[in-house]
Amino acid sequence: PIPDENGAPRPILQYNSNSNGVIDFAGSGVVHMVGGVSGLMGAIALGPRKGRFDPITGSVNAMPAHNQALCALGTGILWFGWYGFNCGSTLAIGGYGNLAAKVAVNTTISAAAAVITGTLLSKFTEGHWDLSLAMNSILAGLVGITAPCSVVNPWHALLIGISSAIVYVIFHYILLKAKIDDPLDAAAVHGATGGWGLLCVGIFCTDVNVQYAQYPNVNNACGSGEQFGVQFIGLIAILVWTAATAGIVFFGIRATMGLRISDEAEEVGMDISEHGGDGFADADEIKARQAASAARALAPVQEPYSQPAPAPAPPAPR
Repeated sequence: PIPDENGAPRPILQYNSNSNGVIDFAGSGVVHMVGGVSGLMGAIALGPRKGRFDPITGSVNAMPAHNQALCALGTGILWFGWYGFNCGSTLAIGGYGNLAAKVAVNTTISAAAAVITGTLLSKFTEGHWDLSLAMNSILAGLVGITAPCSVVNPWHALLIGISSAIVYVIFHYILLKAKIDDPLDAAAVHGATGGWGLLCVGIFCTDVNVQYAQYPNVNNACGSGEQFGVQFIGLIAILVWTAATAGIVFFGIRATMGLRISDEAEEVGMDISEHGGDGFADADEIKARQAASAARALAPVQEPYSQPAPAPAPPAPR
């Protein structure tokens, strides 16, 4: 935090420039974009999982999570924790209670708009209502609002949530098209949407909201488009620094110690090969039961067999 003229911390995170600074209230850029870009560099250096992409056709082989219910539970926990993440970035409650409440409202609206958008998009892209895309869309909405949550109005948060889900889905398929295997979609959820959140500050911020959030406001920065330019420069700086640093680390490890485990260890899983146990020993059995149950439920109903009625006898000759 940067103290004000009285030495008290301001609820801001900024890079100084000649006019205004980069507004990243709770870390769309310095937290999520850094993590997402680092994950992308790691995924590129490591390479795809065995069997993820067909070597002949190049098609994508689905590798879903073993338990979508646990994923949904974790997503709900993350959503709940995000209020502490965003609202807590005010750094104090005394004098900032209304600001923290506004941040909570914007966070809720963005996440809700994103999950609806992502769920609808999954119907068109996957042909069914995809829970994984829906859950990641929630996170995309949360990441996208993390930077601008204090400097936009609630209706802006609605648009940010919708657009964040769209950005996530687009980058999700771009990575698959590029044959980059990102098991958690961290690059799309955190990297791409984190960068979009930085830009959303410049697109949707208002001078009134900037002043209300205790940011410096110089020469109508939001209204003139100057803030968008500052946000774009900040995005490029984070992208270049993170990609270079993470690239040096991951490719350096690959060239020296190595990043991948053996094919045999990957086949049996690292729970067994590295840790001597299986965290989900009954997963295959559960899947087999579910598949059998689904097959029975989807099987066509067979009508009870009945002997066809005999044909009527021909009339006797006269």
